[in-house]
Amino acid sequence: MKQSIQQVDQSFLDQFNSIQKSGVLDDLATLRTENRILDTLVNDAAKLYALTSVADIMTFVTDRILQQFIPMYFIVAFEPPRSKDLQQYCYANLKPSNENISYEAFNAIKRCLVDSPYPTRIDELLLGTAVKIELSHFDPWLIVPLCGLEGIYGLCIIGKKVIGDAYSSAELMYIDKFTRFISIAIQNNLNYECAITDSKTGLYNHGYFMQRLEQEIAHVSRYDAKAGLIMLDIDHFKKFNDMWGHLAGDEVLNVLSATLKRTLRIEDVASRFGGEEFCVLAIECDARKLQDMSERIRLSIEAMTVSYKGTELKVTASLGCCCFDPELHVGPNAYIEMADNALYLSKSMGRNRSTIYRRT
Repeated sequence: MKQSIQQVDQSFLDQFNSIQKSGVLDDLATLRTENRILDTLVNDAAKLYALTSVADIMTFVTDRILQQFIPMYFIVAFEPPRSKDLQQYCYANLKPSNENISYEAFNAIKRCLVDSPYPTRIDELLLGTAVKIELSHFDPWLIVPLCGLEGIYGLCIIGKKVIGDAYSSAELMYIDKFTRFISIAIQNNLNYECAITDSKTGLYNHGYFMQRLEQEIAHVSRYDAKAGLIMLDIDHFKKFNDMWGHLAGDEVLNVLSATLKRTLRIEDVASRFGGEEFCVLAIECDARKLQDMSERIRLSIEAMTVSYKGTELKVTASLGCCCFDPELHVGPNAYIEMADNALYLSKSMGRNRSTIYRRT
């Protein structure tokens, strides 16, 4: 009996050794690792798609990559719609860095990947000497294209690992899958941004502004908060366009929009309301602060200089503003009418001034 048990044990041992030599157990361990990675990726993708800004996406991405490995450099660069400049996020050892790649290098890499838009080793790309010298600072190892409906719109540049040897097959699988999710998340964010912004100025469009205005009025009514609305109109803009042309007028709109962005607080909402008319939703702002903000905007526009074909052009603006009253129980159109009445009062009093609406 004892000998029979020993024979059975030896048989199991022989079978186990045979299976081990065949590599099946190694394959099983690899599959388990891949399943854990895929499970993590599915959960991460759900969280990634819920984020509403590229900055938040990149914070989330670097945190997740840190849990897998640490590249010497990690760069995400892409071409935002309606912009001539690359938007870039560069990390050295996964810590934010002010370094970036040139537009020339970005385009050179894109051209190499057009026919094969897949993760590619840097040494497999046919890049010019100047581009290779520029990229050598980042010691890149892998280039991953960010693809959208219209092809490659961005790049993910991954440097060599800080610790360890070459990337493992599991790490490469993670990079391949995760960067696809990153690509979709960023493109979704850019598409949403296009949907709610004005194509000419980059400010929020009329539809989105009305939505935010309605939400803020409800917030003021519910919590007895303070907020206000500013409307501004460029003085004699039709005469300006007749004199200098509509292209000069477009440049004025662009410069004025950039001035608004610099002048306002991050919580305020600026919109191109239509034509040469703009609106500002001032959050947490009482009557005195609203008047100060309106005057600050007016003075910033007055100090503005627009360079067009060698000529320095100047414009002014008239502004009207009103405070939200939680006891009024009126909608967005009523407050727009109040601010508009104050705006026309500014115009009737000589323009280039700001007026606050006061109920009689």
